[in-house]
Amino acid sequence: MATPVCLNHDFQLAFLLLPFPPAPTTTASNLSNNLVDVGALTALIGSSVAESLVLGNRGAAGVAWAATSSFGTISVVKACFCGASSGWLRETLGIRILAADQAVGLELPWDSSRATKIRQNIGEPLAIFCRIKLRTASPGTGSHGRWSDVYALDHSTSLMLRGIPDSAVGDPLQVYTYAGYDFVRPYSKFQAAAVILSAAKLAEVYVLWRHGSLFLGMTSATPWAFFFIGAIVIHAHDLFLGRHPEPEFGGLDIVAGHLPMVSRQGGPRKIVLGVAENERASLLWRFFWAAGAVVSAISIVLSYILMGNIPRPVVFLWTGFQLLWLGVRILIYHFADPTNPMALRILVPRNWATLSPQLKTRVMDLTFGLSRLQILIHPRGQAQYADDTVSTTSDLPLISDGLGPPNLFPLPDIFTTPYQIEIKAVFGDTSLSSATWITGVHTSPMDLYDSCIVVFSIRQSHAAGCRSVAVPSARVLSSAMKLSFDNEKGMQYFVPKGAPNDGQRLSWWYWIPCQTGLWLQLQVPTQKRTVGTHQADIRTDAQVSAFLSAGNLNIGLKDVDELKGVVNLSRKARESFLELLG
Repeated sequence: MATPVCLNHDFQLAFLLLPFPPAPTTTASNLSNNLVDVGALTALIGSSVAESLVLGNRGAAGVAWAATSSFGTISVVKACFCGASSGWLRETLGIRILAADQAVGLELPWDSSRATKIRQNIGEPLAIFCRIKLRTASPGTGSHGRWSDVYALDHSTSLMLRGIPDSAVGDPLQVYTYAGYDFVRPYSKFQAAAVILSAAKLAEVYVLWRHGSLFLGMTSATPWAFFFIGAIVIHAHDLFLGRHPEPEFGGLDIVAGHLPMVSRQGGPRKIVLGVAENERASLLWRFFWAAGAVVSAISIVLSYILMGNIPRPVVFLWTGFQLLWLGVRILIYHFADPTNPMALRILVPRNWATLSPQLKTRVMDLTFGLSRLQILIHPRGQAQYADDTVSTTSDLPLISDGLGPPNLFPLPDIFTTPYQIEIKAVFGDTSLSSATWITGVHTSPMDLYDSCIVVFSIRQSHAAGCRSVAVPSARVLSSAMKLSFDNEKGMQYFVPKGAPNDGQRLSWWYWIPCQTGLWLQLQVPTQKRTVGTHQADIRTDAQVSAFLSAGNLNIGLKDVDELKGVVNLSRKARESFLELLG
């Protein structure tokens, strides 16, 4: 029966043979095994490998091996806390790590007020996610549920998007969906074997028990036991899903690429409909990681305390096991393939002309989703867009309606000013710039900054009732802020597009072109509804130019020619809407 051999006073090397006799206990603490030294050792040996494994980036096998070694437990706690936290919380606390981004991505939900400040400082979004509430009775159809803008794509989604080509600006619209074949998730024998192999951790518990440190062994093995059980459940779930083909449509719609923002022009784009959602973004995984963080934190603290009162040979014994598990954990990380089964599923382009009306509506929803994202960070402020149409409601088909010469408001032969109008809907600059980018038109949000489409209700006769007219128009947001006057130049300063709203008494000013070469000029204070009945003034080109050139509105437009240029861009954007509706 072998006993530890002391090589010198400062260092001991234990040659271990089983079985071991129970080791005598001692209460003496020394420099080799006190709380400070062991704590420093385990803290210094952090592990990005453990972070990736515990977050499921190497499948169930990685989860089982993540907490086998106490070296890196602090990294496990941090990774679990990151995985269980929402995107805005990770960014706020500064605990964002690459492994968490690869596992669950980084999203900011639109229904969270806490994400607003984060959105202003985090950078440019990479994509927009829309999660669908699918109707099982009608595959491919459903209603849009939760929206979010994405600043880091999880690894599976990133691989999927890299597998399809970009649609550059100027290219026709391409929409991708899953190919119509039975896709079954692949089965990995390595995953099952690695999960079972992690049970070797029990050998450490047995050896420590034989040396009179059963409580230390159990405390050290508790995180492993927790994640081992979790790995078994994860692997069983994967086996169950692999028994049947995946559904034809998933519950996630994505628009990704160089998204257009007010400050930049959009670039290449990708649209994918009905893909499978990342399972690790579910609440069950978040609860699992939250519990794992608590279990691991308690375990490492108790281990520090216990090792302050155990013999030095047992500390070296425990350390040897941790180094062994650390080495095996690294091997598991390198030999286990990343588990992204849904990234392997083939995506195919769909012809827009043959796309079902339900899927076309989902593309239109993504278009309005991009519009809403622009509103969230717009220099004019979210409140100014409260009356804009940004969803596929009953107002949307109205944009394709028109009367007589297209794109003009039909004034009667006899009229008086002010003239009563009824506005049914407004499609603002954010919706127009989103539609043009989706369809590949060369325009930027700044080009369309003052553009809009106004939908009117026109009464034809008492017998025929009312019909709708969609008129591409111009609008600006004006303030009562007084700017300085340049006496030497004899002209008023004009505020460029994109400037923030620093003034008071904000109002929308609308100019709607009419058939007779006239303009409807309408002022709507922002505290009032745009949708509804209004009294508009009728103006000639000369009157509009004189009004704009006076420089009293604190806007960028100076004359009617610039106004006509804005209206022409609105007409161009209207064609993009018609293409999406076609």
